Amino acid sequence: MSFQFPEINYLYLLASLLAIALAIGSRDKLVDRTSMLWLGVLCSFAVWTLGELLANIGTTLEWQLAFQRLVYLGVVLGVVFWLFFAIHYAGLQRWLSPLVVALLLLVPAATLALVATLEWHSLFYESAELVLRDDHWVLQFEYGIGFWVQILLCSYLYTITGSLLLMRASLQQPAIFRRQSSLIAVAAIFPMVANVLYVLGVDFTGGFDPTSLFFVFSAVLISVATRHYHFLRLSPIARDLVFRNISVGVLVLNPQQRITDVNPFFAQIVGMDSDELVGTDVTEVLGLHFDCSLLTQQPAQWEGRLRSLNSARVFDVSSMPIQGYQGETAGTLVLLNDVTQMQQMLMQLRRQAHTDPLTQLPNRRGLLDWVADLPALDTMFQPALVVMADLDHFKALNDRFGHDCGDHILQRVARFIDDRLGPDDAVARWGGEEFCIVMTRRTFAQGLVFLESLRADIQDQAFIYERQSLQVTMTFGMVARRPDESLEKAVARADMQMYEGKRQGRNRVLSAESIAAADEGPEA
Repeated sequence: MSFQFPEINYLYLLASLLAIALAIGSRDKLVDRTSMLWLGVLCSFAVWTLGELLANIGTTLEWQLAFQRLVYLGVVLGVVFWLFFAIHYAGLQRWLSPLVVALLLLVPAATLALVATLEWHSLFYESAELVLRDDHWVLQFEYGIGFWVQILLCSYLYTITGSLLLMRASLQQPAIFRRQSSLIAVAAIFPMVANVLYVLGVDFTGGFDPTSLFFVFSAVLISVATRHYHFLRLSPIARDLVFRNISVGVLVLNPQQRITDVNPFFAQIVGMDSDELVGTDVTEVLGLHFDCSLLTQQPAQWEGRLRSLNSARVFDVSSMPIQGYQGETAGTLVLLNDVTQMQQMLMQLRRQAHTDPLTQLPNRRGLLDWVADLPALDTMFQPALVVMADLDHFKALNDRFGHDCGDHILQRVARFIDDRLGPDDAVARWGGEEFCIVMTRRTFAQGLVFLESLRADIQDQAFIYERQSLQVTMTFGMVARRPDESLEKAVARADMQMYEGKRQGRNRVLSAESIAAADEGPEA
């Protein structure tokens, strides 16, 4: 048998070597199923073009038909891997249930079975002969029903579906990836056009099937997009499952600080459509919908916190530069993380940490923080008055009526005192049956008058517990807080006054001035 080497075989050889090189070069990208399916596409294209090459060098019908088996092994595996790769690339692998996969493999498996048994039937090729064209023997067929089933329900359907999915996924990419998207779209169109022209009898390759060449050309374009531009590192599966569904507002800004892309979560935050936001100045959008007083902005950097003007939501803002192909700053990625619930939880924890659970008054820590936060003006001209108050005979009340009754009295007395304080005053449960009162913007004399009135009101108040009317009294000790004196030291001095009041018989208000007056006695 003689051999031939038509000119198109140089292209098949080049295409086969390219497919093999791309497959070898893609081994370092085998990080997920999408990349493994892409390797399957490249290997199938290599088998396909190699089969075409080997078939074309023969000059007998038996030789060329024998290598059609290798050709169709590459064809069938190529279009199957192409479809599965496109489905995964588009983030739609949820489609691939076991039943769907079995149905998708049905026609390819039947095709391979028919091609493997060509000599026994005419289902795939009704007839096959070699014709001399341009001094080369070319295989010419009359196609059978099996061929048409394969080409319509497998090759065309899978190629068209895969190509449409690739184009759809590419068009969904943000503007910064427009160049890569164009490569993917062109790669998806070429093989289909070439095969349709060949099947329709348009001869532009001397009678040889050029489809595999165009598939390898597509593989080159996609490899350029994935390797040179790192396109698969921001694959549509990540975009669909993260960018579109993540509960974080995402903004993509160009160097002029205009919005080039937003995710649905940010659009929902501001109550606008994504199309309305694209192209607008980000500072205008943020200023319209947020309190930006806690936000700091520098070139390509946004940090801080935003409070929504339309709701009680709070967002932490962070950003990072987007690097271009040459390492230049191509834009900024801004993230808005909703921390509303976290803020509410922190506030609730802070309230719990600063609140007495029984009386719902501030506890010792809460009062200390309140005093620490007092504006300097409140104590500049009038020192704060610090009061310690203690329920008289509280242990005896607990022993006689029980601790539930004691808790009830503590709650009622706490509310009684709190209701009578002014807006510049605070009361806290200091511990046990002791309360600490801090009063500002009152003179010492005014403080004594207020405490005397409060003492008398408590004495006269009937506290009802289980239909019993109970009466209690309190003893108060008051001091004026000294400059630069800590609250604890002032409390210790007020405590001494209060215990002196206990010693003198309880149910009274004592202060350092009142004790000094008693010690001096009446004037002669």
